[in-house]
Amino acid sequence: MRSNASPDKRTTQRDVTQLDSAQQRYATESPSADVNLPVVYLQLVLAMAFFGLSFVFTSLALTELRPITIIVVRLVISLVLLGALSRVPAVTRIIGTWERPRRGDGRGFLVIALFQPFLYFLSENTGLLYAGPAVASIIVATIPVVTPVFAFLLLRERITLATVFGAFLSVGGVVLIVLADGEAGGAHPLGVFLVFGAVLAAVGYAIALRRLPSEYSSLTVVAWQNMIGLALFLPLLALFDARSLLGAGLPSPEVLGALLFLGAFPSTVSFVFLGRGIRVLGATKANVMTNTVPVFATVFSVLVLGEVLRWSTVVGMAIVISGVLLSQLRRANADAGGDPAAEALETRAES
Repeated sequence: MRSNASPDKRTTQRDVTQLDSAQQRYATESPSADVNLPVVYLQLVLAMAFFGLSFVFTSLALTELRPITIIVVRLVISLVLLGALSRVPAVTRIIGTWERPRRGDGRGFLVIALFQPFLYFLSENTGLLYAGPAVASIIVATIPVVTPVFAFLLLRERITLATVFGAFLSVGGVVLIVLADGEAGGAHPLGVFLVFGAVLAAVGYAIALRRLPSEYSSLTVVAWQNMIGLALFLPLLALFDARSLLGAGLPSPEVLGALLFLGAFPSTVSFVFLGRGIRVLGATKANVMTNTVPVFATVFSVLVLGEVLRWSTVVGMAIVISGVLLSQLRRANADAGGDPAAEALETRAES
């Protein structure tokens, strides 16, 4: 029997049903009586501290190992740790279980892994051969500023004048760092260029992650992105690093400790905590926390590596951070009161 409902009415009913479904998905991750917000913020701070420390420990590991070797080892360590955590009920109740991707979602996980960890770590670790940890962390801190630009071009998200101004201000700070005595505070411009490639990879990762269904747990996303990423890196390991590994002995205890830290914390704990923070607080509030990474990296670089910062580098850092904060604070005010479920429905409709 033919329905008497008009196409517009049927479309409206379908949209309401999809909106209710989206609201139910977000309800499991939204702040509630079961969510301890101070704990979520503490997890985000710890995630950013581990990200900041990753620059220091990667620089230490690069003294004995090649970039691809470091990436492969930290991904293996991460997968072993995630496999162990997925069997602990107390952990899975908080960050979810390790699920198999449903049919049709495999391509999304592949794209996510292509950007993160493959292109991101390849650009970042290679860039650290030419750029110091503090300078690299400042460039990476422009991710929250660059992301809205590509989100507008690819997802048609609205951006404000403050976002554009903050982006140019941050880029100006990076230029100041690069032009200081012909180097970026002790870093070659090639290193700055390579690390900025990591920024673009992170932008692609954020866009691909947004298109992934929200039902997947943080543990599932991190586990599969690292597993697929490992598969992408193994051919490069065999092609470029196999010969050097065959003739090399075991790394020093200091480098082994750095590898264990990189695999367990930045590659595992940080991404799980960041994923949970985005689901509970929203992408805007969680991304603001990434601005603390340069602070941690700079402090750790001075304390651990004895790195000396030029005044021009300090001024450039201040300009970059000011631009990032301006962009994020304005965007947070503009986005306040938004319905994440409605945004998810709108994104799916646009795609």
